[in-house]
Amino acid sequence: MISNDRKYKKDLGEQYPLVGNFIHYHIIQNKVKKADVARSLGILPTGLNDYFKRDSLQFAILWKLSLVLKHNFLAQLGEYLPYRFETIHEKALKEQLAEKEALIHKMEIQLEAFREIIRK
Repeated sequence: MISNDRKYKKDLGEQYPLVGNFIHYHIIQNKVKKADVARSLGILPTGLNDYFKRDSLQFAILWKLSLVLKHNFLAQLGEYLPYRFETIHEKALKEQLAEKEALIHKMEIQLEAFREIIRK
């Protein structure tokens, strides 16, 4: 017999974090009023409470919650992936850091040369 269970609901919590808990925890930790969040989303407070009970949320809902709460839930959830993902901004910062380190190395060499000149 074919199972009617949703495949994504099997092994809950082992394959992915429960999103409703993330949202609820963030709201409680930052002492944000649930009624204000619900009002900003254009939903009833009971609808917001239903989000907290869900193990997954649609991307659009996560996006809206991120905008309303000014917190990047998508990036936070991405941190739980088993591999490291580098954003465009992180790549640019790494390149900038490499340039700065090269400049520092060059300046250290120049400084050592100047010290040698002064000693003589």
